[in-house]
Amino acid sequence: MKLVKVVGVVLVALLLFSCAPKLAQKDLDAANALFAEAQEAKADVYAPDEFLAAQDAKAALEAELAAQDAKTSGKSYKQANDLIKAFADASKKAKEAAATNMEQVKNEVAQLIADVDAQYTTVQALAQAASKDTKKAAKAKLNVKDINAKVAALDEEITNAKAANDAEDYAAARDQLNAVKVALDELQSTLEAAGFEAQ
Repeated sequence: MKLVKVVGVVLVALLLFSCAPKLAQKDLDAANALFAEAQEAKADVYAPDEFLAAQDAKAALEAELAAQDAKTSGKSYKQANDLIKAFADASKKAKEAAATNMEQVKNEVAQLIADVDAQYTTVQALAQAASKDTKKAAKAKLNVKDINAKVAALDEEITNAKAANDAEDYAAARDQLNAVKVALDELQSTLEAAGFEAQ
C-alpha cells in the first residue's frame, strides 16, 4: 500500500513537472538576434529611449531566468516566456526607430553640409577682405592672423565632419557641423560688424 502511495506521489510530481511551461529557446534566440540588430542599427544613438526600453526588458528577462535556474525543483518558465516576448517587441521597436531616425539625421546632415559649405565660402571671403585691408581691421580691433587661423581650423573640421558622414556616422557628423555653424556665425558677425564684405 505504501509503495502505491509513493508511486502515486512520484507520478503526480512528474505530471506537474511535464505540465510546467518549458523555456521557449527559439523565441529567446530570436529576441537576442533582434537586440543585436538594434545594436548594429545604433539604436543607442538614434533611438535612445526605445533602446533603453529594450535593455530594461533584457535585464528583467535575465533576472527571471537566473531566478528559475537557481531553483532545484518546481521551475516554471511561464513568466520568462512572457518576458521573452516583451524583450523581442522592445528590441524590434528600437531597431525600427533607429532606422527611421537615422534616415532623418542623414537628410539633416546633407542639408547642413550644403549650408556650411556656402557659409564657409562667405566667411573665407570676408577673412580675405580683412587680410587685404589691415588698417580697417586694426581700427576694428580685429586680429586678422587669429581669424585666418580659425577659418583654417574650421575647414579641417568640415572635412572631418564630411568623413564621418561618408562613414555613415551621421550623428557625429551632425554634431560637428552644428558646432562649425555656430563658429561660422560668430566669425561672420564679427567681420560684417567691422564693415567687411565678401568680394
